[in-house]
Amino acid sequence: MQRTGILFVIVGGIVCTGIVLSFYGNQVIFEDLIRGEGQIKVGESLTIPVELDNTETQNGIYAILIIDSNEVIAKILDPFDNEIESQSIEEEDFEGQFKITKSGIYKLVIENPNEKEIKISGVIGPEPDAGKKSLGFISLYVLIIGLIGMAVVPIYAIKNRKKSFS
Repeated sequence: MQRTGILFVIVGGIVCTGIVLSFYGNQVIFEDLIRGEGQIKVGESLTIPVELDNTETQNGIYAILIIDSNEVIAKILDPFDNEIESQSIEEEDFEGQFKITKSGIYKLVIENPNEKEIKISGVIGPEPDAGKKSLGFISLYVLIIGLIGMAVVPIYAIKNRKKSFS
């Protein structure tokens, strides 16, 4: 029975480590992203600016969450206010990428072409590098291993209990 308790402590530690890595990984991945949200009235727009350096990364990402599932128009403007990407979005959540050609302030502009006010949230920033992304996968694998352990240890305990009664 002592061995089972030790196994439960080890597996619990693995699950806790996975949870901590997950929180830390999300913090690292999202630290460079700029978030904006608000109510957009008819014919108005929400602008979210971010300073990006093309020597650090060549790709940028943006995401939009529409609370009142209506159509919006999302535009990415470069530092010279030239439109480099435009999307008509009808989904509740959308994620896209764009190329960072020059260093400067890029803008995510979300326009409301509808006839009613909508609530919206958007983020823009540099694409996380592979090291930051891998931290998210590592935390997922550690959690899966811990959860598998949580399923295996009780089976082990039941089998050992049957042997001790025999």
